[in-house]
Amino acid sequence: MDSILIDSIVKEVLKRINNESLIEVESSGRHVHLSRKDVELLFGEGYKLTPAKELSQPGQFACEERVTITGPKGSIKNVVILGPERKATQVEISLTDALSLGIKAPIRESGKIDNTPGITISSSKASIIMDKGVIVAKRHIHITPEDALKYGVKDSQIVKVEVLGERPLIFDDTIIRVSPQYRTYMHIDYDEANACGYKKGVFCKILNDNNNKLQKTNSDNFNNANQIEIKGKKAITEADIKKSYLSGIKTITISKESMITPLAVDFIRINNIKIIRN
Repeated sequence: MDSILIDSIVKEVLKRINNESLIEVESSGRHVHLSRKDVELLFGEGYKLTPAKELSQPGQFACEERVTITGPKGSIKNVVILGPERKATQVEISLTDALSLGIKAPIRESGKIDNTPGITISSSKASIIMDKGVIVAKRHIHITPEDALKYGVKDSQIVKVEVLGERPLIFDDTIIRVSPQYRTYMHIDYDEANACGYKKGVFCKILNDNNNKLQKTNSDNFNNANQIEIKGKKAITEADIKKSYLSGIKTITISKESMITPLAVDFIRINNIKIIRN
C-alpha cells in the first residue's frame, strides 16, 4: 500500500472518529493503590515502585510488584499495584472477588473509602492489615472537558451507556468524571466485562437522556436499512463500518477491489457484521 493511500486512510479515520459519539471501553481487573507509608511497610524504607506498563490515563502505570490480598474466606495472589502512589491505600475488586474473599465491599467512586471494609495486603517481605479501603469501583467514564462539551455531559453526571459488541448491553448509573488530565475512556470491571461480552476494541455510546435512544450521528451516505452498499472506495475504514453499524446495519456490500483496514476487520469480527464483496 503506498504512503499516500495510508495517509488518506489515517486522516479519514481520525476525521470520522472525531465526528462519532463513540468512546472506547477498557476493562479493569482487581488492583491496589498504595500510599507512600504502605509502600515502605511492604517493600522497605525508601522503596520506589517499578513502572512496568503505561495505562491509558496520563501518568498512570502498572507496576512490576505484586501483592496478595486476604479476607475472612480466602486470598487472591498476584494482584497488580497501580502507580503513582496515592494519599491513602485503596483496593479495588469485583463483586465476584468480594464473595471469594468474604468481604462486603461497597460500590464506590475511587477515593471514597470512608466506612469501607479492610483487608490484609501481603508482599514477599511483610503484611499490613488495613482497617478500610476495599471497594468495588463504580463504573465510570473518564472524559476531557472538550469531549464533555461535545457529548453534552458534566462532571459527576449519571448517564446510561450502551456498550456495543457481541452482547450489547445498556449500563445505567455510570458516572462522568471530567478533567483536563484525563483521556476519554469508559472503565468497567471484569464482572461487567463478562456481562457484555467485552473484547479489546469495543466501543460504547452515551444514551440520550430524553428518549433513551442512541444519539444521532452524521449519516452521510448511510441509511437505516438492514443492508447497505459502500462502493467506489479503495479502502474501507473502521469509521465506515461503525457508521453503518450504529444505524442498525449488520450486512455491508463492498466492491471486490476494496481493501478493508485492520481496525475495520477487528470491528467487523467483534460485532458479527457480514461483509459481501460484489
